[in-house]
Amino acid sequence: MKGFKRITSIVLALAMVVTSITISGPVTVKADNATDNWKANGIVSPKQDKLIGAGYIDVKWDNTLTDVSQYKVYVDGDLRATVSPSSDKTMSTEFYTTQVSEHNVYVVATLKNGSNVQTANRRFYVTKKGVCVNTKDMGTAVDPASMNVGWYYNWDWKSFKDMNFSNKKFDDLEFVPMIWGDSMTETSEIFDNVKSKGYKYLLAYNEPDLKWESNVRPDVMQYRWNDCVNNKGNVRLGSPAVSVFPTWSNDWWTPFWNSMAADKKNAMSFIAVHSYQKSYDGAKSALQYLQAIDECWETYHKPIWITEFAFWKFSINDVAGCAKVQEFMKIVIKGLNERSYVERYSWFCPNIEEDAASSSSIFNYKTGELTTLGKIYAQIGNPSGYNAKTYGVSSYISTNTSPAACAVAMPTTLYSAKAKKKAFKYQIKAVSRAAGYQVQYGVKKNMKGSKSKYVKKLNGTIKIKFTKKQKKKIKKKKLKRITYYVRVRAYKTLDGKRLYCAWSSKDKVKVKTR
Repeated sequence: MKGFKRITSIVLALAMVVTSITISGPVTVKADNATDNWKANGIVSPKQDKLIGAGYIDVKWDNTLTDVSQYKVYVDGDLRATVSPSSDKTMSTEFYTTQVSEHNVYVVATLKNGSNVQTANRRFYVTKKGVCVNTKDMGTAVDPASMNVGWYYNWDWKSFKDMNFSNKKFDDLEFVPMIWGDSMTETSEIFDNVKSKGYKYLLAYNEPDLKWESNVRPDVMQYRWNDCVNNKGNVRLGSPAVSVFPTWSNDWWTPFWNSMAADKKNAMSFIAVHSYQKSYDGAKSALQYLQAIDECWETYHKPIWITEFAFWKFSINDVAGCAKVQEFMKIVIKGLNERSYVERYSWFCPNIEEDAASSSSIFNYKTGELTTLGKIYAQIGNPSGYNAKTYGVSSYISTNTSPAACAVAMPTTLYSAKAKKKAFKYQIKAVSRAAGYQVQYGVKKNMKGSKSKYVKKLNGTIKIKFTKKQKKKIKKKKLKRITYYVRVRAYKTLDGKRLYCAWSSKDKVKVKTR
């Protein structure tokens, strides 16, 4: 019996050891599986190959990995944030970019034992391009994916999804809410909804300068804006969008801005711009449009969203007119994509059945079918490498759209140059928002060897100092006058740099020698 008990004890002991080994094995495998799963799927957003609207972008990742002391978030190879773990199942941070391109993100978790675990690289794409659509007719049939857009708005603070709108194709697209104008809904209630949905931005008041739009006086808007600021929390507020460039709106925007307290200005995260082109004088008209965008940045130094723009002229049946609109779109959007201070833009689509501006229609309201212009819109503004929908239309343009090139598209006019004794008087036509003018003068028509003087005044006198060679010639030939050629150009400033407008035509003046 003793031998039997001893054998039994040994068997039981071995069984316990085996049981222990069996139990401990799956735990280790489980931990390895969790780590491997986090490496592969730790990033929650952005989704792989997702097209995202430019600006502030969320990076979210799973926080269920155990024994983490800190996370480091890398975007395009650069460390963007170091974050300590919390009790939340999902962690997040944000980064800012307006670069229309492919981007990559990964997260490194540093464990308490000093080792690192890294997620797989997550690739996504950024675009500035969006679309504006309403529930009445614009948004009923169109598929936003057909235009390769990254966001939309609908002049409402509720998304199509929240409205249970019939067109479900917008449900997975980023929505930007708007307070269109005064409404029965309290501002606080609107902001509560915006915050609960996690929206980053809110557009505020649609064309308050127009009686047939939101129609709010500048002095009244001060109270409306203050109400928005007081309720916004972390939501980024866009400015009221007047019907023209803010720098052109002397009757509405200027008094609104000038009467605003500094803290209320600071609460304005970006400038919302509406502006419609109504005439076209070749590519320079599109460059002048971009120059107005540059002026808006230089004046307010806030990011810019062009939330409505189009060409308000020509029927879709006007072939020559449509060609002008297409060129305008190509040039302007090329320039908008190049400017880091432009965050987003959305082309306004007029009704194709109305002749007034149907040349600017990008899709048919009833069918959702893209027009030729819509296909161009779809093909431009897309990040390289993105699997964008293409339609075989010509969308490339080589026009130089740099701020310097846009400034050169602005004309300068020399009204007159009149002779005086060893001097000449000049008169210049004012160029809007010019920082000053360069007056150039010389004895050669090709302006070689000419001199320049920089002036602020539109009227003035330039004194001339004759060279030794000129003095000898005057004395020898007893010259009473010397012919000078004069031209002027305005210059503007952008981020501390001078940008020169076009030269005026040359004027000829015979300066008195004595």
